[in-house]
Amino acid sequence: MKNKSITNRSTLVRTVIMALSWMASLSLAAQVRVDWQQCYGSLGNDYGHSVIQNENALTVLGQVETDSPSGMYEGNCQGAFMNNHDWLIGIAGDPSVAWQNCSSIGLCQQLHSAGNGQYYVTEMGIDNYSYLNLKITKTDGEGNPIWIRYHGCPDGLPYWNPVALSLGSPDGGIVCAAIINEAGGDVIQHFGGFDCWVVKLDSEGNIVWQTTLGTEGDESVTCLQGTADGGLLVWVDSDLTGNGNIGCGQQEKKGVLVKLDATGQLQWSLCFPRTAVRSIVELEDGFLLAGESCHTVEPNGNCSDGIYSYDCFLTRCNTDGSILWDKEYGGSCNDKIVKAFQSEEGGFTAFANSKSSDGDVASFANLGVTGDEEGNVWIFHVDSGGGLQWEYCIGSQLGLFEEMKDVIMTGDKEYVVVGHCTWFDGVSSGLVQCTNNAILPDSGHNVWVLQVTDLFDYTATAEASEPNDAQVLLSPNPSDGIVTVTGKTLRQAEVFNAAGQCTATATSTEDEIRIDLRQLPAGVYFVTVTDAEGRKCVKKVVKE
Repeated sequence: MKNKSITNRSTLVRTVIMALSWMASLSLAAQVRVDWQQCYGSLGNDYGHSVIQNENALTVLGQVETDSPSGMYEGNCQGAFMNNHDWLIGIAGDPSVAWQNCSSIGLCQQLHSAGNGQYYVTEMGIDNYSYLNLKITKTDGEGNPIWIRYHGCPDGLPYWNPVALSLGSPDGGIVCAAIINEAGGDVIQHFGGFDCWVVKLDSEGNIVWQTTLGTEGDESVTCLQGTADGGLLVWVDSDLTGNGNIGCGQQEKKGVLVKLDATGQLQWSLCFPRTAVRSIVELEDGFLLAGESCHTVEPNGNCSDGIYSYDCFLTRCNTDGSILWDKEYGGSCNDKIVKAFQSEEGGFTAFANSKSSDGDVASFANLGVTGDEEGNVWIFHVDSGGGLQWEYCIGSQLGLFEEMKDVIMTGDKEYVVVGHCTWFDGVSSGLVQCTNNAILPDSGHNVWVLQVTDLFDYTATAEASEPNDAQVLLSPNPSDGIVTVTGKTLRQAEVFNAAGQCTATATSTEDEIRIDLRQLPAGVYFVTVTDAEGRKCVKKVVKE
């Protein structure tokens, strides 16, 4: 057994080295540059939530866990729940703090521009009757409240399932989405269970229109985005049970993409087998859906809980909902999408949190991950067919706490990321390199803002990227039996479990390889495919 284990590990090491060598022509040392970064916080724990760009400056919405000025926090908000406060930070190009302001905190904070140097902070907050409802705060350009409005039900919105998504509208108002479980108060319609409530407010906080999306079962909303025609895209996870105004009559499909026009009228809904979509890219001929999928994993694997693992997925579909391609990305642990963008050459850049150190997350290198669900910031790019072109991890070597919460595109291939990281006096680790650690000695978690630029030359690699792993397909995936690997001049496929053990090997028969997974336990596996020229690619397969 010992010799076999050593052999398996040696095989895995050789496989990884050869796979990385094959991928080097695609990744080109992962052409991402961190232009600048900085930490902002008090001497307590602080968390970043959202970021917007206003002319040449940035405004960041964070959370600070103190009511006393310390570190870089100069506010003094008294009476908030457990000394938690919203913290609005104006960041100049240095990137120094130009201004800051604070107010009492809610849940699920989001920040949007209202135009004319004003902002909306949207969250779930406690109203004057001590119920949790949708709380919208409009501020001036330095975070001073202009007005605060609460909208929802007389008995409050479901506190065990708080959702507060929002989107600034061109007319200076704001559109919000939340979960409801009853009608009454501001809510006119309720189908049953939990429904999605979408409400439009004008610039004074008055309700302009509202729409309830749901069935007699339970719904939740995970994404709210604007469209080119002034309408809205809403992603709803649904039981699709009983009567309602969304659905397609197919119980196996649990995710619904809903289109509303500018007045809140439902135009259409499309159903998909995917759920938990976090970002939608509207395309000329369809959509890219980006989200996370949950799988069971082998006990005692590389993940800390040994029960569940999350992968990032990208699904490309036509306007009628027909799926062109659907692929998962990540390693054997938790990988969760935050946002995706289309790039000029037609591919897509995705930003995610990753706790993996294997599979697609090859750039993990000497970085560490914590025992928490979060890990490192993981950026990856796929071509128009979903083939992975490059990927890049940003994090610390000490396995500290890093998590990305929001990202915006600020220029040509330039992005600003906001989240939080752990920062200690005198410690620079990996790619977490803030310069103001002397101001924040041993301060725990801090708001973390960084700008990154994609330097990858897509025109130079267009020819070199053929053939790539997009030409190697595994079907069906997930599978509970035989998986067929198809591609050009394939020779061999090796299956590795999350612990790095080779569990199956198969050879080619007329440009396809058949792998028998029936004897393997349910979980996530990695298939290393070798072609006639000795090139290798690593694909992921899920055994149900």
